[in-house]
Amino acid sequence: MPSDRIEEALERMAKILAGILLKDIQEGDQRQKIARLRQCGFENTEIANMLGTTPNTVAVAVHGLKKGKKKRARKA
Repeated sequence: MPSDRIEEALERMAKILAGILLKDIQEGDQRQKIARLRQCGFENTEIANMLGTTPNTVAVAVHGLKKGKKKRARKA
């Protein structure tokens, strides 16, 4: 099997798995979806394509998530 076909198959599988992963998250909670997809190793551009938004929107959400983690770590 040529490498480009393998890559396409892997991309399809990633999208299917992302859909399954996001199915249990409420529709309006985009930050939680972004957090889960980042944990799975997806890049901002890939997440933006999956969620129908822009990479910049994803980057802002990721920044906010990181900032929130630091804030919680200081409180503990």
